Amino acid sequence: MLSSKQRKIILPIIMFPIIIIIWKLYIRLFNIPPYLLPQPEDLMKSTIDYLVNGDMISHINTTLQEVFVGVGIGILIGLVLGYIVAKSKFIERFIMPFVLIIQTAPKISLAPLFILWFGLGLQSKIALVVLVVSFPIMINEVVAIRSIDTNVFNLMKVLNASKWQRFIYIELPYSMQAILSGIKVALTQAMVGAVIGEMIGAKSGLGYLLTLGNETYDINLVLSSIFILSLIGLILYLVAGLIEKRLLGWKEENIDIVA
Repeated sequence: MLSSKQRKIILPIIMFPIIIIIWKLYIRLFNIPPYLLPQPEDLMKSTIDYLVNGDMISHINTTLQEVFVGVGIGILIGLVLGYIVAKSKFIERFIMPFVLIIQTAPKISLAPLFILWFGLGLQSKIALVVLVVSFPIMINEVVAIRSIDTNVFNLMKVLNASKWQRFIYIELPYSMQAILSGIKVALTQAMVGAVIGEMIGAKSGLGYLLTLGNETYDINLVLSSIFILSLIGLILYLVAGLIEKRLLGWKEENIDIVA
């Protein structure tokens, strides 16, 4: 019998050739022209050519810069707002309606507004990424802190612990798992936010290449950009998962000890 870790590795490896076979059979059976759907090997050659001989690397760097800067700022804002909201019902009633209004608005409708405010450069895309990242971080932290048993806080009061000690020894460890889960979700949302901003108006980036490929009817450019975006999103998600396991390893050790 295969272990869960082995299945996580083997199943995607098995699925990849199956997808390629279905892809090729679909093209052959329905006689799909290459300008609508190229063969997998032709698409791979085009992608490598864009990476080696084209300027796709610079577009990847642009998108990654928007994502990393936006995620960093978004996490900071989300953590600060989440902690403030979790500790104050009055502030929650004051700011949450505005936060919900902004978050429920379609991001594609906000992108032109951000471009008008911040221009076609990185700033408008970073602002959009910050917007989509900060909300899940904030909500996860609020839920995590408010789910802490009141008896734990009562114990800290008996021990005469300061606010800083309560934060370091109680609130931060208890909310760490929820925060890291929010960051994993935020990373995928950040890619979406950056690409939406680039597709609406940009001078570079993978979203810009998607728009360019669509306007020039270059299916290879469109599919190559989608493939690179999906690959980057997967890598970011896996890295976030590894970081989560590293930081929360003490929880697994405690479970093993109790068992």
